Amino acid sequence: MKISADIEALIEAAMNMAQWDAAESLLDRWEKEEVTTSVYYKYRAELSVRKGNVPNGWLWLWRGLEDDPEDEVLKDLYSQADSKFPTASIRVLQGTMEIANQMNTLNRGLQAQGVMAHSLDYSSTYLKYGSDYSFPLVSEMTRRGIHDKLRRLTLALLPKYDLFHFHFAQSIALDHTDYPLLRQAGKSIIMQHWGSDVRLYSVGKKTNPYVLVTQHERPLRRRLSQLSRHVQHCIVADKELEQYVKDYYPQVSVVPMMVDLTRYSVQEEWKPNERLLIVHAPTNPGLKGTEVILKAIEALKEQYDFDFQLVQGMSHEQAKEIYQKADLIIDQLHIGSYGLLAVESMAFGKPVICWISDYMTEQYPAELPLIRANPDTIQSVLEKLLQERDCLPEIGIRGRAYVEQHHDMVKNSRRILEIYQRLQSI
Repeated sequence: MKISADIEALIEAAMNMAQWDAAESLLDRWEKEEVTTSVYYKYRAELSVRKGNVPNGWLWLWRGLEDDPEDEVLKDLYSQADSKFPTASIRVLQGTMEIANQMNTLNRGLQAQGVMAHSLDYSSTYLKYGSDYSFPLVSEMTRRGIHDKLRRLTLALLPKYDLFHFHFAQSIALDHTDYPLLRQAGKSIIMQHWGSDVRLYSVGKKTNPYVLVTQHERPLRRRLSQLSRHVQHCIVADKELEQYVKDYYPQVSVVPMMVDLTRYSVQEEWKPNERLLIVHAPTNPGLKGTEVILKAIEALKEQYDFDFQLVQGMSHEQAKEIYQKADLIIDQLHIGSYGLLAVESMAFGKPVICWISDYMTEQYPAELPLIRANPDTIQSVLEKLLQERDCLPEIGIRGRAYVEQHHDMVKNSRRILEIYQRLQSI
């Protein structure tokens, strides 16, 4: 069915009744079935603003003018939106890939301290973390002129922010040609690395016999060398990641990943289910050791009575509902350090199995309550816990205390704000 003129009335009605999902669905149909027009971009921008996302409204107007630079309606609306950007002592833009909800969480922590913090996300993911600027580039990455377009976006965003905090070796321009533009404008730049963007097999194998990362190191080393020529400061979540980047960046800070503890409730006097529910959530099955875990589960089911759930293809909020019901959660068996799944699980007061290398056991705080297991020991560790299930609640209690001490959004966002302030004072 072709979109008709009536679509505008339907969109108007949906937005007037605050039926945001309905309005978005209608606009999605418009985008798929008909060439986008200035009216389409106007409604997209208006919907974002009505939903409380002013930056994304600005971005929709910018995108509209990229398609039709001479449209007077869009030019007027864009000028109005451009003049209404908030001001603050520090204005931060994060981008352009959301990793484990960390951009979103850091934004909330920074905003609570008076920082104007926004995030730009190019990814399109089922996890639905949310961002201030949402610009999925899956359909545009191979289009002619995309690099020039994103450099123009860089120039449009430049005057709005003082500091640019990038993640996972990304930037605004896909070819990293925005870095010189940012430096020439006197902007501070931070890079936060998270894992496969920096893990080098030759380095990892020295401290972790189970390390499982790419052995094609040349592209990673070349990219690290290029980034470190422009970036003043690097942040990583732990000492496992620090070992990969310390020889490239002049300044490296370790700030653990963070969660908003107000969004993770703990069951009082929690006791395991009659049939234990064991959960595993592999975003990357190879790195997580999923195949070995599934084999161990199948072998143990021949002798023990328990439930197992694999969490995949769900939004972040849906996954959290399952973590909250679990009795035992398995994180990852190869990397040698723990990830956000372990942090979230501990925040819910749930015991977690994860491979922590001997090197990282020495680096982490002594009170880390994770249950250690690797591909060789996962089945025996699970069997022992099935036999000694009464120990699980106490491990969960210690996990929650550990997250409160080391992964609290409020505490850790303050640490990152201190880094920003030092960079701004240079």
